Amino acid sequence: MQRLLVVEDDPQMSTGLMLFLESEGYEVKLVGDGESGLREAVALPSYDLIILDAKLPERNGFEVLREIRAKGVSTPVLMLTGLGAHEDKMRGFELGADDYLTKPFSTDELIARIFAILRRSKAEPEGSDDTYQVGGLTVDLSVGTVQREGEDVELTDLEYKLLRYLILHHGRTATREQILRDVWKLPSNVETRTIDRHVNALRKIMDGEDEETWPIKSVYGIGYKLADVERVTA
Repeated sequence: MQRLLVVEDDPQMSTGLMLFLESEGYEVKLVGDGESGLREAVALPSYDLIILDAKLPERNGFEVLREIRAKGVSTPVLMLTGLGAHEDKMRGFELGADDYLTKPFSTDELIARIFAILRRSKAEPEGSDDTYQVGGLTVDLSVGTVQREGEDVELTDLEYKLLRYLILHHGRTATREQILRDVWKLPSNVETRTIDRHVNALRKIMDGEDEETWPIKSVYGIGYKLADVERVTA
């Protein structure tokens, strides 16, 4: 049974979450403030997923997230909060959230996101020496090659670096600021439209005709997320 930690200060919300998640087959631990959430998040055995509110007493959810990542805790975190502003979502992803869902929410969407996060976290370990298939491409990160139907695909250096970055972070939202910092090696206040142009160039060589079918999904106002990636095993 997978163990979930819910950090939520609203008793009605937290109780409703616990009953719903337990009915879906999860073991749930509830805590109602940031300090307790931090203690539980770093304790062993580790949880399979942390569901974290942003507005918490004693220590807010963003501070909790920053602290657990600083302590090396890699447990997936789903922020579930009423703070839906663009700046709040950006902050959550920058601090290491795996997903961000705003209240009010549907239980169908919540359970779908939990399932996707847990499925991704339980996948085989991934690294820069693996081969992946995505959008009709076969990408061998160990030698830096990209092929489609056995034929080499020529990419610019930045296009390849962007594709590699999205593959290694697949399923997670990569903000434009993160891409600028980690791929372009530029400060986050630099114009980001160049990222959009490189994403469009990658989309043209991959399967898909529109936002619904492209493997590289737009996360409106924030960045991009790569979906439907398959790791090739020998």
